[in-house]
Amino acid sequence: MTSENRKQHKGLHIKLGMHNQRAIILFSCVFPLLSASFWVAALDEDTKTLPAQKCKVALEEGLQYEDSIVAPSAAPNPLPFPDIPIVDKGKRLPPIYREGDRVRAPRAYLPYDLSMQPLEGNPEDISAVGEALRKAEQGQRIRMTFFGASHTGGDYWTGHIRRVLQARYGDIGHGFTMPVPLYRSARANDINLCSTSGWVKDYVGYQDGHDDEYLAFGMSVSSDDPEEFAWLETTHQNPIGRNATFLDVYTLAQPDGGTLLAQIDQQQPFIIPTISDEYDLQQTKIETFEGPHRLTIRPAGDGEVRLFGISVENPGPGILVDSIGIRGREARTWLRWDEDIFTQGIQSLAPDVVVLAYGTNEANFVDNTRENYTKQLTNVLEKMRRALPDKACILVGPSDRGKKYKKGYAIWERTVMVAEVQREVAPNFGCVFWDWQQAQGGEGSMIAWLYTDPPLAAKDLIHHTSAGYIHIAERFIEALDDAKENYK
Repeated sequence: MTSENRKQHKGLHIKLGMHNQRAIILFSCVFPLLSASFWVAALDEDTKTLPAQKCKVALEEGLQYEDSIVAPSAAPNPLPFPDIPIVDKGKRLPPIYREGDRVRAPRAYLPYDLSMQPLEGNPEDISAVGEALRKAEQGQRIRMTFFGASHTGGDYWTGHIRRVLQARYGDIGHGFTMPVPLYRSARANDINLCSTSGWVKDYVGYQDGHDDEYLAFGMSVSSDDPEEFAWLETTHQNPIGRNATFLDVYTLAQPDGGTLLAQIDQQQPFIIPTISDEYDLQQTKIETFEGPHRLTIRPAGDGEVRLFGISVENPGPGILVDSIGIRGREARTWLRWDEDIFTQGIQSLAPDVVVLAYGTNEANFVDNTRENYTKQLTNVLEKMRRALPDKACILVGPSDRGKKYKKGYAIWERTVMVAEVQREVAPNFGCVFWDWQQAQGGEGSMIAWLYTDPPLAAKDLIHHTSAGYIHIAERFIEALDDAKENYK
């Protein structure tokens, strides 16, 4: 396939009818291989209902749409800001060691006692980040796309960032999500997911999938079995995430590709063919009325369908926050993703700010030298800049980390080296750097956060508790606000 052809990725725009009008289907580009006819049931905006079936029942008995419930009421206006857990010092800190020598435990480690950790880099690059928030403040539509490992894949810190920024500037949707979790701890804030277990999962390093480069944003799920399904549904109770209007479905167009059945609420399913002469990104935009919705997808059974993810959006001003994370991954996994398909996908999302939150796993490998890591990160940022040459960019460094040692704990020493490389490389690509380790109090702070009340660190001394992720998200938002207010 030529580069010119690859730039024009296949896409559909499906507009579901409103007020009992017949649905209209618009093609956003030529689809020469489609011969199937499309029909979509009209949706009545005046009768907002959702399927009543719960996830557990659907997994045990299969999908059924006979029963419905009245859709949740509208979110409160104005949207409330999320609660911040109150934290205090707990038990006395244990002995802490570095390279076998005991060191002084952090004196300041409670979030309230820490000074603001700013974005670092060239002033014009920091200003570019601040400009995105200034535009949101002026009523424009802004998107922040986060890539990372387990910190991001759990959508705890990114979920809190989303809640705060959307309470400020407007809830315009959950953004990108994978409706089929890649592993048990993968999750998403403020959106309800349900899926069967038979989907084939793919990401770099996963052994039981296709083991190829067709990963778009770093992941995919696939199936040819019509018994498999997945749904995503707007939240019922939470104030953020009550509505959806646009749903962008990203799939792989491929030889022998099958048909994906998509269904909004209890309406008739419509088809999304994925067969193509070439491997390519296919984007299907589904448009309906703004309100609560459930989107169900399943293979038709005529061939494999491969899903890269779905973006859930609303019109209007505000901020979208995409959370695209896979546990255990490093930034260098980007180098294994097909570049044309990745470029098409990220340019379709069109983020105003792209965030790479990697480093904890890079610090895990002793044989990953400073020189090797510098080269890897440089190659990743070159790929990012080929796709997004002029967007604001943030590198988020690794969190602090500890390990058991003697009768106390030891500092994970390689974390500082990884942060230093990110700090040095970021300005070469117009990116800024935010030091997660320093934001939580520096070396030894993850150990100290294990002893706060309630604990802000998980027992593995790698991850945070939900309260810890909320507090680190607050620290990151402080840095964004500093860029907005002080770098113009």
